[in-house]
Amino acid sequence: MRIKQENLFRYKDGNLYCELADVWIDPNKPVKRALITHAHFDHFTFGCDEYLSSKETSILIKKRVGNNINIKPFDYGEEFKINGINISFHPSGHILGSSQIRFIFAEEKWLITGDFKLQKDETCKEYEILKTDYLISECTFGLPIFQWDETKKIANNISNWITSSPDKTSLLFCYSLGKAQRVLNEISKTNFEGNIYSHDSIHKINECYRQLGICLKDTIKIENKKKIDQLKGDLILLPPSLSKSSYLKNFKNIQTAFTSGWMSIRALRNRSGYDKGFAISDHADWDGILEVVKNSEAKNVFFHHGDSEALSKYLSEKKSINVLSFEK
Repeated sequence: MRIKQENLFRYKDGNLYCELADVWIDPNKPVKRALITHAHFDHFTFGCDEYLSSKETSILIKKRVGNNINIKPFDYGEEFKINGINISFHPSGHILGSSQIRFIFAEEKWLITGDFKLQKDETCKEYEILKTDYLISECTFGLPIFQWDETKKIANNISNWITSSPDKTSLLFCYSLGKAQRVLNEISKTNFEGNIYSHDSIHKINECYRQLGICLKDTIKIENKKKIDQLKGDLILLPPSLSKSSYLKNFKNIQTAFTSGWMSIRALRNRSGYDKGFAISDHADWDGILEVVKNSEAKNVFFHHGDSEALSKYLSEKKSINVLSFEK
C-alpha cells in the first residue's frame, strides 16, 4: 500500500524529507536543515546550513569533525516547533546520543526510530517506548534468522578467545563510535585481566564518552613503535578500516576477530577474513523490531534501511497492521 504525498513524510532524492517543516532526516547530501539521529558518518553529511540533534550527538559530531559546524543541540524530550510541527528527540538505544525523532502535527503523531536496539547497554540511554500513529522504523536485521544472544554471553566468549591463546596478541575490530565502547564495557565485566589497548580513533571517543558521564575501563593508546612481543595475551581494539591495511604488518603472531551482527551468519563469518566473528549488534533483531512496532501501537508502519519483505508480510497477515511504502 502506498501513502499519498500530501502526508507528512516522503522520500526525495533518496532521502527522508518532511516538506511541511522543510527538514531532512540524516541526509546524504548538503541541505538547508538536517535532523541527525546519531553521530555515525553514514547518517551525517558535511555542508548543511543547520543541523539539529540531541545534546550528546552534537558533542560527538563536533569531536569527530571539529567545532566549525552549525549544530543546535536539544535535551531528550525537549520540544521545539518548526512551521507548526512539534518535534522532539528521544533515546533510541543505538549508541550514546542516538535518537528517535517524534513529529506531532494537528494531533497526528509520527515517529522515526532511527537506528535502535533494545538490548541492555550501559554506554547509552535505553530505548524509550513512545506511542504513535505512524511509525517509520529501521529494519537492518529484519529477518527471523537474526536473534541476538545476551551480550554478557558474547563478552565471555571474547574473553575466553583471548585467554585461550596467551602467546598471541588479540586484535578485535569494532566501530570506533558506539561498538568499541560497548564492547569495552562488557569485557571489563568478564574474567579477562590483561591489558586493553585501543587505536587513537577509539581512544579519542572513549575520552569523549567519559566526559559525557559514561564510565569506561581505561585503555592504553596503541603506538606503532610498540613491540608486539610486549603484548602477548593482551587485547587491542582497532577500527575495521585497518583490517586490510599495511597497519597489520606491524603485528606478528596475532589472532583477529570482528564484532558485528552480520557475524551471526556463518557464510559471512567464514568469508570475512577474520579468525573469529562475534555477533554483537547495536541494531534490533527480528524480535526487537516486532516489539517496538507492538509497543508503539502504530497501525501504519514504514520500514527503511534494510530488507522489509518478511516483516511486512508478517505484520500485514498476522497483526493486521498497514505496512506502507513511500512514493519515490
